[in-house]
Amino acid sequence: MKRIGKNSILAVAALAVVFVLVGLVGSSPVGAATAIDLGAADSFAVLSGTPNLVNTGSSVITGDIGLSPATGAGITGFPPGVVVGTIYAVDAAGPAGSVADPTLLTAAKNALTAAYLAAASSTPATTITSDLGTFNGGTLSPGTYNSASSIGLTGTLTLDGGGDPNAVFIFQAGSSLTTAASSSVVLTNGAQACNVYWQIGSSAGTLGTNSIFKGNLLSLTSITLLTGANLEGRALARNGAVTLDSNIITKPTCVTPAGVTVTSSGGSGGVPPLIDLIKTPTPLTLPLGGGSVTYTYYVTNIGTVQMRSVNLTDNRCPSQNMKFVASSKNSLLTAVDSNTYLAVNETWTYTCATNLKETTKNIAVVTGMANGVTAADTAVATVAVGLALPPPLIHVVKVPSAFLLPAGGGAVTYSYFVTNPGTAPLHDVSIVDNKCTGLPGRVEGHPGDINKNNLLDPGETFYFTCATQIGQTTVNTAIAEGSANGLTAIDFAHATVVVSSPMLPNTGLPEDKNSVPLGTAILFGILTLAGVSAIAVRKKQTVGN
Repeated sequence: MKRIGKNSILAVAALAVVFVLVGLVGSSPVGAATAIDLGAADSFAVLSGTPNLVNTGSSVITGDIGLSPATGAGITGFPPGVVVGTIYAVDAAGPAGSVADPTLLTAAKNALTAAYLAAASSTPATTITSDLGTFNGGTLSPGTYNSASSIGLTGTLTLDGGGDPNAVFIFQAGSSLTTAASSSVVLTNGAQACNVYWQIGSSAGTLGTNSIFKGNLLSLTSITLLTGANLEGRALARNGAVTLDSNIITKPTCVTPAGVTVTSSGGSGGVPPLIDLIKTPTPLTLPLGGGSVTYTYYVTNIGTVQMRSVNLTDNRCPSQNMKFVASSKNSLLTAVDSNTYLAVNETWTYTCATNLKETTKNIAVVTGMANGVTAADTAVATVAVGLALPPPLIHVVKVPSAFLLPAGGGAVTYSYFVTNPGTAPLHDVSIVDNKCTGLPGRVEGHPGDINKNNLLDPGETFYFTCATQIGQTTVNTAIAEGSANGLTAIDFAHATVVVSSPMLPNTGLPEDKNSVPLGTAILFGILTLAGVSAIAVRKKQTVGN
């Protein structure tokens, strides 16, 4: 029997570690769908091909609309339809006030064709064999889904983003897409309408009466929205007409949460900060057209250490319009600068006034620093222009039971408080955390539902906890969502828990500024050990032969 020496075992073990490390570095998700670039078609909520774009009734479209080429009656039905955006048409094919821009329309149609082909070629795809309302229990995770013939929807389809606001869903229909009356697509756990694509093949797409649909319709031929259908997305037809009837179409905007930067390992024992932002627009809706809106922002230190360098920005409200109003703890404070500290449990209030001409979703971000860590929070709000019903708002606060753990980590319990700072009761409320499992996702029958209507009403709070083990410094993000009046509100909450670095022994020698980082030294040591061990094994085999 041939005996295996300890050098051989050591060499195998070392090489195995190297292979594992290389595998981890090179690993990537399998089957993840990629967002489709809409290019010049991105600004359009409706884009029609030949022969026309026809509206009946009081449709309200937020985003541009266009027709190219025009061989029939052109664009008709505006008014009574309302477009919060620009109407693009070729020559006399558009109503009064439309813009003749064949160059832009050609670019948009070409971009639509490219997007359609990109969606059609997305792989790998899961085969859809039945109505989406019943396929896989009516809930789908991110990815690409394909039907060789048609796609249908009755009841409710839930698209679950799995806690990722960049999650992408692509649906490929060989022929048609048809949804039943009063059917609905619900987005949850971070899924956003901007990242949902419906590629419709040889036939047409039809959304049923009073249905609620989410995502971008990319159709080879025609698209029809029956009476009262509500679309958060785009209706883009390459070669056919788009027909509308008293519909609400809102061009979606992607929201990316603010990040939290950990600039210290925590070895010094510094406690990270935690900041919270609430934003409320007044008014939430401008039913008669554009006008003035004032946003109010509440910035609160909900951590355990004071913060400096607090900075608040809003991507749709000019910085020169951002005004500091008051501090809850210092009545003499009249201005905020980088030398002023936001104390624990202190709230700073700001306002920003601007004029809106179209339905606008804007994103405010606040940051603050303490102990080498930058904390951030994001607040998202939509103001509807030309719509009578107010958009929803939602807010989530997340607080960890410990901000600082010793070397090696330990147990942490996160507490979540979900509230409704808007005026519309929220249905399909969900809460997830990207690094803590155990939260319910979709919320039903919560004790905080005071009137037991299974809605998150203004004044109600849904409270949750999630316990986990943390072994290293961790930044995680909670996502809360809720829907009302055909729109979905989303909010993010971030928290940093620092795990202290282990203290290395004091050798009594001065620090070498040219020293190799510890991780590099360990990997180099493993590789060297593997090489030496392999040489030793080879030498032993040579001597033994």
